Amino acid sequence: MIKSNNNNNNNLAARVFARQIRTPAPGTSNVCHHISFDELLSYSLLPLSPDQSFKIELSRQLMPSTVVVSRFPTLIHSARRFYENLVPSCTIYEVECPDHSFRKFTDDGRYLISFNRNHQELVVYRPTWLSYSCNEEYCTSHDFPSKAKIFESFFTQMYCVSLASSNELICKDFFIYMESNQFGLFATSSSQIQDAPTSDGAVQGIPSIEKITLHLLRLEDGMILDKKVFSNDFINLAHNMGVFLYDDMLAIVSLRYQTIHIIQIRDSGNLVYVRAIGAFCREDDELFLNCSTQASDPVFDFCLA
Repeated sequence: MIKSNNNNNNNLAARVFARQIRTPAPGTSNVCHHISFDELLSYSLLPLSPDQSFKIELSRQLMPSTVVVSRFPTLIHSARRFYENLVPSCTIYEVECPDHSFRKFTDDGRYLISFNRNHQELVVYRPTWLSYSCNEEYCTSHDFPSKAKIFESFFTQMYCVSLASSNELICKDFFIYMESNQFGLFATSSSQIQDAPTSDGAVQGIPSIEKITLHLLRLEDGMILDKKVFSNDFINLAHNMGVFLYDDMLAIVSLRYQTIHIIQIRDSGNLVYVRAIGAFCREDDELFLNCSTQASDPVFDFCLA
């Protein structure tokens, strides 16, 4: 059921649109002509019923979203302005859905991310959006068609991609979306080892994961563009807590080695390693500290003498 949140009968743009769609009087032409300011002002004062006002307001907001492509930062805002006039009025229960683990919609609403039950494959759907509508005031009194209770009536499967190997599983709580390029970042990992032996530079007491893989996909066609593997490390992937995205820069926090890995996501789909911030913050910190240590070493001073 569609409801109106804006019944402003003095909307000037709505009046102009009303003039264009009204049925012309007998003997007059239905050709659009120049409208003077006086005519425009007189039309802005004509009374309209609430139903007419809503239809005009809805059509006025629908037109720009149909013929104008908004820029990236304002795309979501423009879509939300249109959906101010579309209010859900009913819920369909017991819909026949595939046996998948559904993750989330992307921020722009173009894709529905899901994984199969064994967490080995990625399944992406595209919403078909409005499939059934009702023009009456009380739509709940009508029975929905049988296809309204089928998942495929609202979503279309685009592809199914295998991400995890035999000893890995997809992290179902991890997903990062780059809306500018429609890239999706997914993660797979092997089993976690609690009592892992402490290696060089690792913090004692932190569990270890033998293999963590980040997969960069192009969601438009499901092509795997690049991968990044971390071995014998621990990254908190639950709800993206250990991975952060800012613009095209990716920050990955290694708890086991107390290191932040900075990776750039190129427009071509490549993951380019930039630097690591951990024991050394700058690239020449290790060289500087080694030189300072050698300068304070008495054996080194004796050799110079």
